[in-house]
Amino acid sequence: MKKNRVNSNLITNFYDKVEAKELPEIFLMTFPIALIHKTIFSHSESFFKEQYDLLNSEIDVLASLYTHGKILSPTQLYDLTIFSSGGMTKVLKRLQERSLIYRKEDSADKRCMLVCLTQSGEELIIKSLNDISKECSKYFEAFTQEEAELFSTLLKKVLLNINRA
Repeated sequence: MKKNRVNSNLITNFYDKVEAKELPEIFLMTFPIALIHKTIFSHSESFFKEQYDLLNSEIDVLASLYTHGKILSPTQLYDLTIFSSGGMTKVLKRLQERSLIYRKEDSADKRCMLVCLTQSGEELIIKSLNDISKECSKYFEAFTQEEAELFSTLLKKVLLNINRA
């Protein structure tokens, strides 16, 4: 698996520009979050492909099913993930071919086919999320326990505020 590193010159130049007031101070928060996201996304994408032959979009669907009751409508899945309905159809087809999900008729709406997580899908998502959490934990080793808790609290605060905006 390739190493996902952030160019240290990029980081140094960025902080120099903010310090020189060439860039707004808000970038001290937004730019690092963007780089962290890019690094972790790229790492997890490679990891899931190599270890499980799954794409991030497929992991996203399995994780959404696992964390939201194991049975969802396609509309609920669209709301929980970030790709188009055409993309969703491809993802669901691939997951169904691998017996990680199955479809069943919605008793409340005969036109709708619910998406259900299989036992093997549940086992795979639990294992893969545990494995990737170990992989990504190294990015946060620089934190003390208190710093990690504070960072988590602050991120939650930002996310909740984004929901209100």
